[in-house]
Amino acid sequence: MYRMSPPVCFRLLLFTAALTALLVTGCSDESAATVDQTSVLQGAEQCTMPGKDFKKVLRVELSGPKESGLLGGKGGRLPAVGVKVRFEVDHDSDLVINPAEAVTDGGGMAETRIKAGKKTGDQYIKVIPEGYPDKAISVRFVSGMETLGDNRELKAGSTAPQPVGVKLMRGDGKPAVGVPVYFSVRATAEGARTATVVATPTAITNADGIASTEIKLGKKTGIYNIGVEVSDPDSGFVVRDKSIRLLGFNPTAVIIAVLGGLALFILGMKMMGEGIQKVAGENMRRILQFFAGNRFVAVLAGMLVTAVIQASGATTVMVIGFINAGLLNLVQAIGIIFGANIGTTVTAQIISFNLSGLALPAVTLGFLMTLSKRRTVSGWGEAVLGFGLLFFGMMLMCDELKTLGDLPSFVRFFQVFDCKPLTPGGMMPFGAIWGAIAIGMLATIMIQSSSAAMGVVLALAAGGLVNFYTSVPLMIGTNIGTTLTALVAAFAANRVAKQAALAHMLFNLFGAALMIALFYIPYGAENTPVFLYFVNSITPGNAFAPVPQNIERHIAMAHTFFNVAVVLVLLPFIRQFAWVCNRLLPITAKSDVKITLLEPGLLKTPSVALKQSLRAVRLMVSDSWKMIDEAVNTHFLKLDLDKDQLAALEEAEQGIDRMQADVTAYLVNLTRQQLTENQSDLVPLLMHCTNDAERIADHCANIIQLAERLAKSDKKLSDSGKRDIKKMWKAVNDEAKYVIAALDTDSKSVIKSAMKEELKLNQLANEFEEQHIARLRKGNCTMTNGIIFIEMLGELEKVGDHLCNIVERTHKIQKHCAEL
Repeated sequence: MYRMSPPVCFRLLLFTAALTALLVTGCSDESAATVDQTSVLQGAEQCTMPGKDFKKVLRVELSGPKESGLLGGKGGRLPAVGVKVRFEVDHDSDLVINPAEAVTDGGGMAETRIKAGKKTGDQYIKVIPEGYPDKAISVRFVSGMETLGDNRELKAGSTAPQPVGVKLMRGDGKPAVGVPVYFSVRATAEGARTATVVATPTAITNADGIASTEIKLGKKTGIYNIGVEVSDPDSGFVVRDKSIRLLGFNPTAVIIAVLGGLALFILGMKMMGEGIQKVAGENMRRILQFFAGNRFVAVLAGMLVTAVIQASGATTVMVIGFINAGLLNLVQAIGIIFGANIGTTVTAQIISFNLSGLALPAVTLGFLMTLSKRRTVSGWGEAVLGFGLLFFGMMLMCDELKTLGDLPSFVRFFQVFDCKPLTPGGMMPFGAIWGAIAIGMLATIMIQSSSAAMGVVLALAAGGLVNFYTSVPLMIGTNIGTTLTALVAAFAANRVAKQAALAHMLFNLFGAALMIALFYIPYGAENTPVFLYFVNSITPGNAFAPVPQNIERHIAMAHTFFNVAVVLVLLPFIRQFAWVCNRLLPITAKSDVKITLLEPGLLKTPSVALKQSLRAVRLMVSDSWKMIDEAVNTHFLKLDLDKDQLAALEEAEQGIDRMQADVTAYLVNLTRQQLTENQSDLVPLLMHCTNDAERIADHCANIIQLAERLAKSDKKLSDSGKRDIKKMWKAVNDEAKYVIAALDTDSKSVIKSAMKEELKLNQLANEFEEQHIARLRKGNCTMTNGIIFIEMLGELEKVGDHLCNIVERTHKIQKHCAEL
């Protein structure tokens, strides 16, 4: 049994502690003691006609000083709870406020409704936190004006089919006629300002009080802000810097940008995992086999390996390979699979922090490090480069998806599977939950990575296209979708490996059922689903606010705690879980658990693959020797030439030939992996041993031919000749036993004993050949039988030579294996 060295154990515990700190950082339910910032969440810059209510309530948020985040994360501000807020009308305004005072709630928010008076143009309201007059802000409203064509979605590069403009109304309710209105291009989609054309920069309101202009958009996807100013003091209209938003959409550019960002994200994730694997050698994969004896350590091993290679599907595929090779049993495999489901959440945890500013510096630094000839430096460089590409790709996706979050058509599409309760305090819609789960599954199956699919979910949430309610069912879908990879890998494996893949699927299905049940257990004053309430309470910000706060961290925390919770529920019943898998997919025959020594899935773990190759060589030598034993003692000495036995022996010899070809091909494929010097030196030694084992089996056919010739001769082998063959056989048989033992353990005494038997065999061969020549001269033996006897001595001596060739290499083989 492999034992963890103290340094490895320490590093494992350190990693676990760091991961725990990462997950719980920022968990707080406190509120800010002071007000440091006042901001408007909703309701500013609204327009309406005189005497009408503004459509949206004015909602403001009060928060405390900004707290720094972990590892460069966004950090956040705690809400200022229980603070009285006054809403006051500017002295030149006649807006009506109801109520004029409010107290901030648990999220630091307060709100009021505003109604326009008879005055037109820009009107202002002051928002004053009691006790913090220096944090007061002014909010603008526009009375007597309505915008035409605002928030219209258009194809980028096209001319708006209908003009955009404004409608002006005087305080007495009559249209404002003959008022000049000025249109201009303000901030637009990046790089598209010069391509946006305003056909009529200055327009005069008509008899209906309407002034308009045609607009041609640029070719970029994004928001195009058309500035509107009205300056006519005589008529009572002064409106400065008001914008009409047009939403331009270029589908081709968006698809290219999003898919390009996703490709960079997946490439970066892959490079991160491969880079760390280069640094860590094969320890990450070997942990799966060596640390799986205990269910708790198996979970820890699965979590650690998956966190490093960034893919639970890849970990499960490796587990299936180990099972197929006979290196793990089902219970051990299930423990590792449990841990892999926790480890895969690390990717979402990392990308939920605001580290995009480090993307390009990391790409530059990582590229320079990859130029190093030192394997360790180059490996870290690849990891750093992958880190940069991951966040750069995430940044590209988020930028595009944030733009799409403003497009009504996309908002309507995502509302189809919006899992937010239809009414405050209501239940999450059941059909929408299943729709979101199905979309998460489909996305994961298409991308072939649950971590990458979670990256897309985080990007969608950051862009405002999905809320916290919808993100969690999408997350459940990604967990289920990743099981397809393991199911495909297990298709050609043995029944136990198929059971492990089934366990992976059942784990995620059980988790999905558990989470769906928790969706319908309300908690708190607003009847929030208990699990979502728990995650929101331990994560900074409020994911249920009208403008969700820190939603990426909420989703990452939900992902982690969801998988941890399922593992904690199932871990005590891991043997019962294995029993269920065995009942659903029973083993009905020995062929169902056929062990594949040369498992292709182990090629990516050269140390394990080389040990499996050594096991194959040992099996070849043992099987070849059994064939020689039968050929000499049954067929040659007893002249038992049963046709069925001979046919079986011939078939066995062909099996050895196939095995030699398989081992050789396996070792050749192994050389295409990145091998250490020690591993590279071991490959040719095993190839030579494979060839010698095959040659031993070939001599079986030669011995059978000698037995058939002897059976056809008039006189049988003399008693003295048989005694000589038996003595030769004893020497070569002892040598074979020592050789097989030497392939199991590095014992110098065993190797010396084998070499001693080889010398004895050569001496006996020379001695018996001389004695036989003497018998021929005396006429005590026929010429035909004499030739057969001499050839038989030669066959046994050649078998001994091949055994000697193998044993001469066993010390080096065992030495290299000890260093794997």
